[in-house]
Amino acid sequence: MHSHHYTKACLEWIVCSFLEQSRAMVCSDRSMDELGADSFDMVELQALVEEAFGIFIPRQLPTYITFDELLTLVLRSGAALRY
Repeated sequence: MHSHHYTKACLEWIVCSFLEQSRAMVCSDRSMDELGADSFDMVELQALVEEAFGIFIPRQLPTYITFDELLTLVLRSGAALRY
């Protein structure tokens, strides 16, 4: 398992790239809908996160999930980054 810092940086890159946002916009308490994600985007983002970290998220991620909540979900899964 990678460090918290490394996992956070990789997840930040995924979110920024997918939602076409700058790193400054991806704050710990900012939700995905505040970053412009709709429910369709969340399905794709979830698939990207699951693939990148080798995890399975058993329920659809809501648009109101914050970056920190998503990071916690990834870290709790014991993610092993596949990049």
